[in-house]
Amino acid sequence: MFIRSKAHPFGRQLNTGTVRMLLIGLYVLYPLGCLLQLVPLTSGGGAALSLAGLGAVVASLVIFTVLAGSSLHRQTQEPESLLDERERDERNRASFQAHSVFSGIVLIGVLYMMLTTDMAANGKLALWQPTEGAHWNAIFGGLILLSFTLPGAVIAFGKSPPEVD
Repeated sequence: MFIRSKAHPFGRQLNTGTVRMLLIGLYVLYPLGCLLQLVPLTSGGGAALSLAGLGAVVASLVIFTVLAGSSLHRQTQEPESLLDERERDERNRASFQAHSVFSGIVLIGVLYMMLTTDMAANGKLALWQPTEGAHWNAIFGGLILLSFTLPGAVIAFGKSPPEVD
């Protein structure tokens, strides 16, 4: 998902450090916001924590919108015909690495769900499991954000800092 604007048809140029900080913010704020919203409203400060969690989720979505309009994200989402050879090669490598990481995360999640279900059924250990639609929405929302941003993250964190003359 690349957001093209008339002012910046090839995406807004952001330096690598800014993109890295935005990605870190996205990957920290979204899960943190979802976890804060799990706090029961009846507990002390539950409403405040839930509101803070909602704010963190909204902030992560704003960060995603900024990233979706960047030139780095354009590189990961444009058709091959609109990219030069270097951009295509970088994107293909990043997509392969991102797919490997994403597959590993999904596999760990499936294993976690399988183990928690088995342990809860045997009465050995009761770990958290998603039980409501809001829990599943948060998980799938996080996976969607991750799938859209992970190739760009691989490119951003794989770039070496510019050389000083």
